[in-house]
Amino acid sequence: MITVSNLHKQYGTKAVLEDIHLTIHPGTCVGLLGNNGAGKSTLIHILLDLIPSTSGEVSLFGMGYPEDTVAIRKRIGVMPEEELIHDELTGKEQLDFACLLYGIDESERDYRIRTLFDFFFDDAGELNKPCGTYSAGMRKKLGMIIALLHKPDLLLLDEPFSGLDPAASQVLIRFLSLWLNEHRAILVSSHNLNYVEQMASHVAVIHERKLAYYDTLSNFLVQGSGMIDQTLFALLKSEPKSHESLQWLLK
Repeated sequence: MITVSNLHKQYGTKAVLEDIHLTIHPGTCVGLLGNNGAGKSTLIHILLDLIPSTSGEVSLFGMGYPEDTVAIRKRIGVMPEEELIHDELTGKEQLDFACLLYGIDESERDYRIRTLFDFFFDDAGELNKPCGTYSAGMRKKLGMIIALLHKPDLLLLDEPFSGLDPAASQVLIRFLSLWLNEHRAILVSSHNLNYVEQMASHVAVIHERKLAYYDTLSNFLVQGSGMIDQTLFALLKSEPKSHESLQWLLK
């Protein structure tokens, strides 16, 4: 479903990604992990053809950019870290606009919008309120609905749990476990390791610009203490910082 070969990305003389090789098969949910600035969002942006790679090849569904850009994007659902929500539109208007962009038939629009909104939101009345009045969690839910409206085969989710309360996060995790099947795949980048552990079948770790690890979640956990955060901490070789200079505050 996704094949990345010998991918490099540089900004001037600064390397951001180096020699990335990654294959994501249908039926898998890959948790993309790494420190801030490791290159996770850059990789997602390249997969979406929002920024070009410096070199290397990217293939989605056996197609490539720029020849098959439209065909690829029709099959991808995207939730960016910063939701592209227009504050002046109501939730309904925002979703109608997304349906127009996706080319969803008018006879299908209201049904898809209503059923998804009723599932993710507790109050159906929020649909007709301006998005500018939505909380961070509500905006995240609306972004998830936008990513699903056109029945994609691949979901690219960048920090999908940011702003969601624990209950809403569990609803999303359970939904994604039902959505995933042998014909679909998910790539999720998140710093919430607990939620990644609940949903991912595979783990990819980007560290110091390179793909430091890619295998099943179970094999990843075997390498450490059985806890995803401790295993990641050991892989990234993060040394505990000294508190000596802060004794004036800690004592």
